[in-house]
Amino acid sequence: MTDKLSICDGIKLMVTIIDRGKGEKVTDICKENNISFHLICLGKGTANSEILEYLGIGDTEKDIVMSSVPEDRATSIVRELSKKLQLDKPGNGIVFTIPISSVAGVVTLQLLTGLMN
Repeated sequence: MTDKLSICDGIKLMVTIIDRGKGEKVTDICKENNISFHLICLGKGTANSEILEYLGIGDTEKDIVMSSVPEDRATSIVRELSKKLQLDKPGNGIVFTIPISSVAGVVTLQLLTGLMN
């Protein structure tokens, strides 16, 4: 089991938070890059309406897309998502990666690395 879990050393969890309904665009770009594991969750911001108005942020409903990506390709995929979805502009979303080894729980780790029986 430990040998199999060492596979996660070369995998990152990429998290993209984007306006509701745009999660499919994220998965389409990932599929073009041969990234096949995706999970889209529905999210909602917690800031109150006064703060949202001040910041010029409208809708707080978001798609949270989680994908497992090879570490050596993570940077290029993040750049492509940023470019195609204009994530470098305020209010359009965010994408980041974390090492899968940072995810707590053996069952979660097995699920994300495809080692679940």
